[in-house]
Amino acid sequence: MLLEYIGPETGEMLSCTWTQHMRDASRRARLFQGMSRIMLSLARLPQPHIGSFRFNASDGTIQLSNRPLTCTMMIFENSGTPRTIQQHQLYRSTDSFASDLLTLYDNHLLQDPHAVRHADDARERMTIRTLLRTIMHCFILSDRRNGPFLLQLTDFHQSNIFVDHDWNITCLVDLEWICALPVEMLSVPYWLTNCSIDGIIEDEYSTFDQVRQAFLAIMDEENKSVQMEHDVNITSTMRHVWDSKGVWFWACLRSINAWLFVFEDHILPKFSADRALVVDLKQVSTFWQENVGQVVEAKVVDEERYQAELRSLFDTEL
Repeated sequence: MLLEYIGPETGEMLSCTWTQHMRDASRRARLFQGMSRIMLSLARLPQPHIGSFRFNASDGTIQLSNRPLTCTMMIFENSGTPRTIQQHQLYRSTDSFASDLLTLYDNHLLQDPHAVRHADDARERMTIRTLLRTIMHCFILSDRRNGPFLLQLTDFHQSNIFVDHDWNITCLVDLEWICALPVEMLSVPYWLTNCSIDGIIEDEYSTFDQVRQAFLAIMDEENKSVQMEHDVNITSTMRHVWDSKGVWFWACLRSINAWLFVFEDHILPKFSADRALVVDLKQVSTFWQENVGQVVEAKVVDEERYQAELRSLFDTEL
């Protein structure tokens, strides 16, 4: 095992000074430059499959032979969700990958004892899961569905980025979460305005959009000095996915618990101005899977048992 010690002379986590300097234009520009360079460098070489790298101990090489192992996937599996994407599963098409990601979330909903609050909540969640499958084709680029696929950081946040005093990036950690993914999944990190993914609405949406455009402008400049080995225009694709609302579809396939709100705030308005439409469409949940009525009853029982066990823990401590 090869370990690297990151001492104070290397830098400190971006999260340590994030709130203090996030509005400093000079520091932010340097951060955006560094992030853009990293994203473009990873995306420079085309990959034939959707997956992740495996280390070969015998010769010290890496090979794209592992499933697309994302941080979200491991959080689900570590909480008890059955493995949906098997260890050696690689994908040659975006469609099959997206379908299996949706199945992973379905399995998590079935397994998690605290997945729903009550029967109506269960129906609403199952309706949205069904609708995500229905509209999936609207957000997959037909000319890129079979690749090329590009390397991306799937756990790219402030505590995994080390910077110096001026916010030049000096180090990255948690590189094991790098995956080869569809180009549509490349996006400007949502946390750049210090807002949660489900909080980017109304005024926060406008604020984030301004920062997003500034980030992409810097990325355009950095892209001029990178020799891509494929014909994908990275920033043009990122702008298209934003305009088409595809960025929010893929956010629903990445987010652990915000997908419900992201769907209602960003994807639903693309198809209907009626914000109450999901409530009216709850019968669609019937098509989520067989015997949905029994599943709903079981999930309500799970929640009641979960709440009872939680109360008993607090009662014991008191």
